[in-house]
Order: sequence, then C-alpha cells, then structure tokens
Amino acid sequence: MPRQRAPRLPLVLLALVAGVTVANTYYLQPLLHVIADTFGLRGGSPGLLVTVTQAGYVIGLGTLLPLGDRFDRRRLMLITIVVSAAFDLLVAFAGNVVVFAIGLLGLGVFSSVAQLAVTYAAAAAEPARRARSVAAVMAGLLSGIVLARTYAGWLAQVAGVRAVFVVAGVACIVLALAIARWLPHERVAKERSLVVLYRTAMALLRREPLLRLRAGLGFLSFAAFSMFWTTMALALSGPPFHLSTGVIGLFGFAGLAGVLAARVVGHQADRGRAGVTTVASFSLIALSWLALAVDRSSLLWFVVLTATLDAGIQGAQLSNQAAIYLLAPGAQGRVTMVYMVCYFLGGVAGSSSASLLYGVGGFRTVAVAGVVVGVLGLVIMAAAGFAERRWRERARATGTSGTPEGGVARLDEVA
Repeated sequence: MPRQRAPRLPLVLLALVAGVTVANTYYLQPLLHVIADTFGLRGGSPGLLVTVTQAGYVIGLGTLLPLGDRFDRRRLMLITIVVSAAFDLLVAFAGNVVVFAIGLLGLGVFSSVAQLAVTYAAAAAEPARRARSVAAVMAGLLSGIVLARTYAGWLAQVAGVRAVFVVAGVACIVLALAIARWLPHERVAKERSLVVLYRTAMALLRREPLLRLRAGLGFLSFAAFSMFWTTMALALSGPPFHLSTGVIGLFGFAGLAGVLAARVVGHQADRGRAGVTTVASFSLIALSWLALAVDRSSLLWFVVLTATLDAGIQGAQLSNQAAIYLLAPGAQGRVTMVYMVCYFLGGVAGSSSASLLYGVGGFRTVAVAGVVVGVLGLVIMAAAGFAERRWRERARATGTSGTPEGGVARLDEVA
C-alpha cells in the first residue's frame, strides 16, 4: 500500500524540531572570543570546544539515530529533546571550562535528535516526494543553523552567554510539549533486534558504493563548513574588522543562501539531477574559499563569500541525502547514521584542523586548506563518473545488464 502524503502540520513541526535542536550545536561559534576571555583560553584553543560539541554529535548519531529503525521516532524525539534541555542548563551554569566542555559534549550527543526528524520525514513520505519532504525538514534544520548564530551573538551581547543556553533549554521544553500534542506515532514496521540494526548498518556501508561515495563527500562538505565557522568569529573580532559579538552573529543571515539552495536542490534531486547539483556545490565551495584566500579586506566581500560558501555546502548536503535515501527502504535510520557519522567526523576534522591552522598562519592558511577540500570533492566526483562509464562499457562489451554493485542506478543521476 503506498504511503500517505505527509500532512503539513507534522512537516512544519519536524522542521522546527530539526532547527531548534541542531541550533544547540551552533550557538558557540559566534561566541568563541567571549568564551576565550571568560575561561582564559588562548590562540586557536577555543575552537576545540566546537570540536567537543561535534564529537558529541557523532556519538549521538552512532548510538541514538539507528534506534529510529527499532523504536517509535516520536518517543525518541521526546526523550532526547528533554535531555538536551538539561544539558543546555548545565552549559549555562558551568563554573569552569571542564564542566562547560562536558555540557557541550552531552548537548552534542542529544542534539542528534535533529536527524531523527529528517528520517521520520523520509520514512513517512511518498517515494516521488521524498526529496522534497526531506528538503522541507532540512530547510528548518538549515534555518536553525543560520539563526542560531544570529540569536546567540545578539542575546550574548544583551544578556550574556548564560542567557543564550537558558533560553535554548526553555525552547526545547516547549518543543517537547508540541511533539507530545501534535506529532503522530509512526505506523511502519520496525526492526526488532538492535544487534541486527548495527550489523546491517555496517553491511550497508560495505555493500553500497553509492553510500560510501556520498559519505566521503559529506565528510568533505562538513569539514569545509566547520573550518569556516570555527575560525570566522576569531577573524572578524580581530584586525582589520574588530566586530562585536552582536555584529558577528548577524553573519548568520548570510547562511540563508544555504536555505534557498536546499529548496532548489530538493526539486532538482527529485528530477534525478543530484550529480549535477553536487558538482555545482563543490565548485562553489572551492571558489568561495579561493576568493577568501586571495582577498578578505572588504567586509561586504566577506558577507557575500559567507553566503556563497554556505550555499555550496548546504547544496552538497542535500544532494547527498537525496541520493542515499534511494537506498534500502525501511532502513533510513541506518543509512542516515552511516552517512551522518562520516559527515560529522568531517566536522570534527575540519574544526580541529582549522583551530591548529589558524594558530599557525591565521585565516588565510585556513582558506587555502578550504580550497583543497573543495577541489578534492570535485576530484572524487570525476573519479566516480569515470568508474561509472567504465562499468557501462564493460557491460555493453559483455552483453550484461543491470546496475553496478550495490544496486546503484546511474551515478550521473543519483551519485
């Protein structure tokens, strides 16, 4: 029996869940220089706090997200959002950097609920509209990322860093009440064994070349993202700009370009053009980083390049997700777990390496590394296309038919 089209209210609520919870992992980025002064941190070491948060998110993806294929995602979202609220309060009232870091780690783990919202939407949607349903929830997620920085920068300047996380905790509680009231329980068959869940997740990675390809591209795209936002506040608070926390937070609005890119990519992916949008996205990433490496003396230029970089990164992300959800119907949680663990490992690598590079050579050195990341994504796509063409030539020569190993249809369509 075909799935019913997802009602509008649950999609809006899922978008809010994704946006509010993922925001927990981004409040820190425009506040790093303030946190550094509060706890006496120097050089690029404040950026390592971002790494701690992202490491927590990876742990959450690897442990909590697959449970969506075993248990009702609505119930999981309720539990994890309430726990996230508790960690928001721990971060808000931390008296030293160790407790602060522990709070950030826990906040990262349970903020992975954002991806439960994405997989809920993917599982509930009709196949022909899956990419658009995912894009709708992703638009909420991306809006949360964008507004998190602006909100955090503004509120920290007005009421202090503590207020940022107190209000975030209250927002999570309100959202949990909304889920309990309006989000329906899932009505799909669930895998019974947790052992089978984790074993099949690893089997998917071994069996599906498309998943490996997209996981690698996700690693690179989020590395590029984290490299920028981990060092951006440090660069803008110093010479030649000397911007305040509130003004730095406004740079989050430039990320609205990523939200717009998600809508465009969602429509194109449903038409089988995820390969084209991926190449376009990584081209934009490489060119934006190149421009930042060459010249960042103009504040307006910095704003424009922030927008183009975010658009490229979010376009790559949605292209990847549209492709992987063609795999293994009924296992969206496991597919998403494998992909998002690789994705956020890229974030951990990006934020930690950017912190080190910034301490060594400043923002320009980080930008050069960003160019390398973008170009590497294009090289991987070119190699995937070459491998696909060789497979098809062999298939024609031997008279075989079908699809490449792992059931991948056409790399120019879904890769």
